[in-house]
Amino acid sequence: MSIFEHMKKNNSRELLFFEEESLNLKAIIAVDSIILGPANAAAKLYEYKNEDDAISDALDIAYYNSLRAALLRRSMGGASIVLCGDPKKVKNEMYFRALGVFLNRWNGKIYMSISKGISYQDLNFVRKESSYILGMEESHGGLGKIYVNRAKGVIKGLKAIAKHKLNTDVLQGLKIVVQGIGDLGSELVKQLIAEEAHIIITDKIYDRIKVIQDNVKNIQIEKPEAIYDTECDIFCSCATEKLITTEQVKRLNSKILTGGTNQPLENIGDVKILKDKNILYVPGYIINGGDIIQMSNEIEKYGNEKVESELNDIYTNTIELLKESELSDTLLCKLAVKKAEEYVSNVSAIKLLN
Repeated sequence: MSIFEHMKKNNSRELLFFEEESLNLKAIIAVDSIILGPANAAAKLYEYKNEDDAISDALDIAYYNSLRAALLRRSMGGASIVLCGDPKKVKNEMYFRALGVFLNRWNGKIYMSISKGISYQDLNFVRKESSYILGMEESHGGLGKIYVNRAKGVIKGLKAIAKHKLNTDVLQGLKIVVQGIGDLGSELVKQLIAEEAHIIITDKIYDRIKVIQDNVKNIQIEKPEAIYDTECDIFCSCATEKLITTEQVKRLNSKILTGGTNQPLENIGDVKILKDKNILYVPGYIINGGDIIQMSNEIEKYGNEKVESELNDIYTNTIELLKESELSDTLLCKLAVKKAEEYVSNVSAIKLLN
């Protein structure tokens, strides 16, 4: 697929390539939109099979960052920084400091945040050259690790979804599957334990499971492939994007499918199967914007007290979207995208008045 065909998929605006051969640094920067404000560029380091996959991923990440910010009416755009390579081989201080130098060329139009394959130590290296960093630990001047507030936002969203679908505004006693126990999934499990939910976990990496096993007595574990047959109230995917196949959708034994993953369905057309099965599908980008709320407040120099208060926007926003979707008989995923695009369009029109 050509680069322009890739970009046409999400109507993306800019795609840049940056290489520093001496450091094995190969970066793809996708800028979806800066209409609402500076863009959150989630940085991901991964060894892709080919450049096509890397470009597609960069554009998707940027698009969903824009979508999440617009749904929450944040003054923030969407971008991504995809780094191509084996994290075990390419990582070092100079690698990330070079990335910081490149980041400065944008003069604050994009800010880097953490994602898969990037550690907080890596961010500290970038910070030696650039101040355009979001989601730093409190000890380094930020508002804390972003996956904590992302998980808090998911909890707010789950309560709204449960209120709409299950007629309860608490998660206590609900059977909730958490698929994928990375940073977000493991933090979500901690918060669900505090909510006294009945949790079932799965992950392809056993070491992640073991960490939770060692800290939580009698937690229920299922094999990755068997998880789709597990009876539950909420299936919460925090795993890889577009992981769940059509055949697995047909096997789902849940009342609700949602999670921290922006788009868990391999084929978006499978929402029709979910509807026929009476499974409420709520795309992750509707409820996983707690990190967006944190980072927008970091840019505006506010503290955690304001972040905590504004996380409630996720509950309110989710309830409103669910009600409108039901009343208008519109698929929730289509309604959410329409609302986000309308907001960006309206803001853009207002800015033209200057």
